[in-house]
Amino acid sequence: MPTDRPLAKTYFIAANPPAAFTRGVTIVETLTPLRKSWGVDFLPDLATKTPLWLALVTVGVNAVVGALRASVDDEHHWDIVGMATFAVLMGLGGGFIRDGLVGNLPVESLRTPWYLVTVLGAIVVVLLFGEFVSRISILVSVINALALGLFAVIGAAYALRADLPVVSAIFIGTVSAVGGGVLVSVMKDEVPQILLASAPNALVATLSAGVYVAVDVSSARAAAVSGVVAAVVAHFAAERLGLTSRRAVGVSALVLTRSKKR
Repeated sequence: MPTDRPLAKTYFIAANPPAAFTRGVTIVETLTPLRKSWGVDFLPDLATKTPLWLALVTVGVNAVVGALRASVDDEHHWDIVGMATFAVLMGLGGGFIRDGLVGNLPVESLRTPWYLVTVLGAIVVVLLFGEFVSRISILVSVINALALGLFAVIGAAYALRADLPVVSAIFIGTVSAVGGGVLVSVMKDEVPQILLASAPNALVATLSAGVYVAVDVSSARAAAVSGVVAAVVAHFAAERLGLTSRRAVGVSALVLTRSKKR
């Protein structure tokens, strides 16, 4: 079966690697020319390495979501420390959980200053334009959908690179996508929405991670975009149709229902 995966060699890393990877780490060495006939050479190959720019985009989008949650909360009146806390938890929390689960310590986002700088930039953006952004519901929905898809895809990719089973990769992708939001809800003394009959964000994240894992079998480069697109489409389909999860009573809990508030 043709594939766009580069060939790989296995080496041992001696310069203080994370404990979980000391037994042997696969470092990919591209030995074949770019296959322009596939038409996907511009896409990131998450099966070998997550590009820094994509990781920063993911963190930035999620940090904006976190900062907005503080900005639009008229009940608690969070100050700049509260906004920064939510931005950090949303932007980096999923990655903290992901790296902890795969044994990638210290966590990736603390090994370089760019992640925290990106979170800081997201806070500044919300301080300057948060009121404007929060009024445009479609923009907020797009940001939320991208946040879910990007974190789910990157989480699943990290798990596969750690040689974890497919089911584990999908689980880690899901937890990575919703983990930051759960942490923010805990800080706000709220029950996380994913645990209640509400918008199926956790299911959307699971779908996104599952699509990534499935497409990755044949085309690693197309897998990332496929996973994110699946998240965006599923998110807007559920929103458009008013679909929510059900209360966990009987087998009907396995099926989404239409919300009465539309």
